[in-house]
Amino acid sequence: MGYVEMKQKIIDYLEAHRGQIIEDIAGLVRFESVAGNPAETEKALDFVLGRAKEMGFRTMTTSQKDVGIIETGQGKETVGILAHVDVVGVGDPEKWTWPPYDCVARDGFLLGRGTIDDKGPVIMSLYALKALVDLNIPLRKKIQLIVGTCEETQWTDMEHFKEQFPLPDYGFSPDGEFPIYNAEKGYADVELLFDEPNFKQILELQSGDSPNTIPSKAVIRFPGGPLTTFNGVSAHSSEPESGDNAIEKLCRSLAGRDEFHFIRFINDILAGDPFAGALAIDAGTGDIDLEPTTAAPTILKLTGSAVFLNVNIRQKVGVKMGDITRAFDRLAETYSFTFHITECEDGMMVDESLEALQRMKQAANAFDCDGSFQLARGSSYAKTMDNFVSWGPVFPGETNMCHMENERISIETMMLATKIYTLYLALEARGE
Repeated sequence: MGYVEMKQKIIDYLEAHRGQIIEDIAGLVRFESVAGNPAETEKALDFVLGRAKEMGFRTMTTSQKDVGIIETGQGKETVGILAHVDVVGVGDPEKWTWPPYDCVARDGFLLGRGTIDDKGPVIMSLYALKALVDLNIPLRKKIQLIVGTCEETQWTDMEHFKEQFPLPDYGFSPDGEFPIYNAEKGYADVELLFDEPNFKQILELQSGDSPNTIPSKAVIRFPGGPLTTFNGVSAHSSEPESGDNAIEKLCRSLAGRDEFHFIRFINDILAGDPFAGALAIDAGTGDIDLEPTTAAPTILKLTGSAVFLNVNIRQKVGVKMGDITRAFDRLAETYSFTFHITECEDGMMVDESLEALQRMKQAANAFDCDGSFQLARGSSYAKTMDNFVSWGPVFPGETNMCHMENERISIETMMLATKIYTLYLALEARGE
């Protein structure tokens, strides 16, 4: 089968299965598999593995059943696809205009939590594999769709996979945007506990339900006063400036209440500056010419006799855990907090001359899409293994609704991304 014929057969096959792809994405979205709920994430994983078995694929799991592996093809090299079925919380339920777990198609979009991140791409990748098999495209390499359940929390699932299975040689994670993101910023969550002598003056305080989402609602209540609500706009925490952080709005409204250390800290160090200049985390990176670190408050609440704050960090390539530790150490006494870094992943870079990346570029260009190489502000499983990149499914110019209320993906985007993935895997498996 020639290249042009193969591309057309892929297009025709996937268009013929458009309805089934939509149906399976809807079926997967219906599981309320919020990160940290292993019972529901396992059900979602079982759904994917069940569909894969029905399609005739080999399937395996880690002993903890927190990663599923769907496999086809044979060969010395293995191409991997890293995806996940866990999702972030829904944020403010009142801001959803449809039930977040009742996936529907409307006005050319698939609507529901996980349609972009990452349930839609899981199903898209599964159908890419099915297309290769059903079209009898020679598979001289092994292809694995590796589906995790802990991507939105700590990546213990990928650690289990790496302990129990051989690693793929290279591949991609369909958990971001196009073009090809061969560099990713790092990721860290820093939990702060503020010693507040005036703690009893706050009766209620709550904002955020996910460490990697800009919160769209914050509430506070003082003795004798009403519950005050601050509404913002949610966004992925890798792009804090694209949202309107409700925690920052709350603290700005209380400027001058210097008896509360957390208010002073947020207003002095975080509010209004997504690039965390006051934290000075990037001071040790020298001449590395990449986008600077961002920092955003994402969870704020009362806990015991203290105030808890999560700060989500997306550190510049070259920043290490020690740089983050020193930044918070410098401020701890002034603002009366203790802190703990609960997760820290360094940034990564993959050489764009790698043959696999050049084939990705070829597949994207075949559909008149950008195949260039860029830095991703977000974080994906790609940084858990060598020679992996983040690739799609959102195209340049589209609004990425990942982690936002009313999450949705364009059906045409879904189809085009699936065609690109399938063509890439066909080129890779044939050794072209």
